[in-house]
Amino acid sequence: MRIRTTAVTLVVCSLLWCPSAMAQQRHVADPALMRQAIATQALTDQQNRDAVIGVLQRSEVRDLAARLGLNVTRAETAVSTLGSAELASLAEQARAAEAQLAGGSQTIVIGTTTLLLIIIIIILLS
Repeated sequence: MRIRTTAVTLVVCSLLWCPSAMAQQRHVADPALMRQAIATQALTDQQNRDAVIGVLQRSEVRDLAARLGLNVTRAETAVSTLGSAELASLAEQARAAEAQLAGGSQTIVIGTTTLLLIIIIIILLS
């Protein structure tokens, strides 16, 4: 009887001790680093959104979209629904288009026109 009591006592003690030992384990990822990574990604996404919307707000783009019957306002609204990967891709193209348009040219280069059309169509179809 005494052996049974000792065995039960040992089992109960080990069960009570395990959760407290497990609770002291350290996290694999540092919470401060995780918060910093999330904040950095949010900032990058916002900068990418601003780049795409900036191109969509240019008068040349609005004129081109009007001639093609596309709704730029709807495209601007759709930018907020894009994921990080899509947004990064479009922002890269938008920055390239912005650089070409800001070069002082009065006309839109054919490559830029195609790029802007692709951006608008992708956003509208998303």
